[in-house]
Amino acid sequence: MQRGPLRGRHGVKVLSKIADRADALLAPAARLMLTVLGASAHPAEGELRVVKATLSAALPALLLLPIAMTAFMSPALALPLGVALVGGLALLAMMAGLSLMRLLEPATVEMPAAIDRSWLLPGLVVQLDTHGRVVSLGGRDSGLFMPFLREPAGRPFIEQVHVTDRIDFGRALDELRQGHQHTRLALRLGRPQADAADRTLLHVELDISAERDGDGALTGFFAQMLDRSREQELAETLARLEVQVQDAHEAKSRFLAAVSHELRTPLNAILGFSDILGSDLFGRMENERHREYVRLIRQSGGHLLSVVNTMLDMCRIEAGRYELIVEAFPLAQTVLDCEKMLSLQAREKGVALTNRLPRELGEITADPRALSQILINLVGNAIKFTEAGGVVTIDAARSGRDVTISVSDTGIGIAADKIGQLGQPFTQADGGHSRRHEGVGLGLSLVKGLVALHGGRFTLESRQGEGTVATIILPLDGSGANRVENLEDHRRIEFPPRLQVNLPEAQVELEGLNDDAKAKIA
Repeated sequence: MQRGPLRGRHGVKVLSKIADRADALLAPAARLMLTVLGASAHPAEGELRVVKATLSAALPALLLLPIAMTAFMSPALALPLGVALVGGLALLAMMAGLSLMRLLEPATVEMPAAIDRSWLLPGLVVQLDTHGRVVSLGGRDSGLFMPFLREPAGRPFIEQVHVTDRIDFGRALDELRQGHQHTRLALRLGRPQADAADRTLLHVELDISAERDGDGALTGFFAQMLDRSREQELAETLARLEVQVQDAHEAKSRFLAAVSHELRTPLNAILGFSDILGSDLFGRMENERHREYVRLIRQSGGHLLSVVNTMLDMCRIEAGRYELIVEAFPLAQTVLDCEKMLSLQAREKGVALTNRLPRELGEITADPRALSQILINLVGNAIKFTEAGGVVTIDAARSGRDVTISVSDTGIGIAADKIGQLGQPFTQADGGHSRRHEGVGLGLSLVKGLVALHGGRFTLESRQGEGTVATIILPLDGSGANRVENLEDHRRIEFPPRLQVNLPEAQVELEGLNDDAKAKIA
């Protein structure tokens, strides 16, 4: 029952093969005919189709017409006359078809015959067929790549690629087969046989383009390979240097933390014993100069302890170990406490310290200790860089889901070329030997770190000789803060200690002087 359809399909296949064979035979004849007619050495596909169609129609007529003419004239006359008649008609039909095709199709610019100049291109130039097999090699630097190739002629180029990169190479060819025009990828070539002194791998960059015919069908691939060993060595060197820099940074942080911890123990003893001597627990000191010396020792020790605490805070921030204890508290009260704490320092310098707070400032969810440190640093800086008769003002205002706090002064200001440097640890605007203001350059870096931990923003604007405005913007709901997961454990030991605001007036003054040291900036 199925024999008939099978015979039909077999017959179609036979006819298809005959047609392909005839087309293959007609193609050279058509190219020769076009060359005789004066066409270019590389005729268009349309011209070839016209000539092949004309030849296909003329060949049967070349046999049939002379035979038919023998019926009414002698064969000696019919054969040459029939061949001449068919040839003339075929030539006329061919010329008419070519002329009509050229009138209907847009004019194209003839290109000169292609010259193989691949040896002028840098690197290695590889011609691949549609299956990725090597057709030809070229390029002026081919000698560099040949030791890493395994008899490439006629073999799939993927065999030359290091086994770990073959998937990327195969994926690149698939993209080109699916319609992409070109692609670029980094590969490695492995040397087949390498001595101990030879490189076993060669890092290369391969740029592959798809070659297509007039109908858009893929005909092959054109690839250019460039040596990228030097770039790879530089990248590896850069990676090693980055690791070394990171290690040095961590070593610096560990060193500062260790030194700070070692300094805190004797400083606490100095502060404790100076407090005992100053409070006359074991008898009153008769000599007022001794009492003055004890006060200076207490003040200098507090100054140094605040610097040590600041260094520890910076080390913890840089190491990502500074965690905030977030809670809701009145923002206005924190600002007023800061103003009260630094008011003595402002009065002694002849600077007016004031605030402009709205009545309904409300609460903020943040770390109250960290916010106090931020305000003390900013206000302390403003007082320090403001001459007698100047004004330092603290402003705060709600704006949507954020609160904006600014500290402005009428001080000496900062040069425009120095503002960008401020906020880096141990950086000061007047960092020369002749600078007039004390400090180690940690205040603003600590402020920037604490503001960033709250998910806020910090800006600094200044005009030299007119003043400076430091602004921080914090989310009111504490949504951007790095919260502490176990609040109970972190509240057992507070470091640095939480600021105290309910002390006797003399103690408040001393604490104000001590905390001022934490405001040392550039």
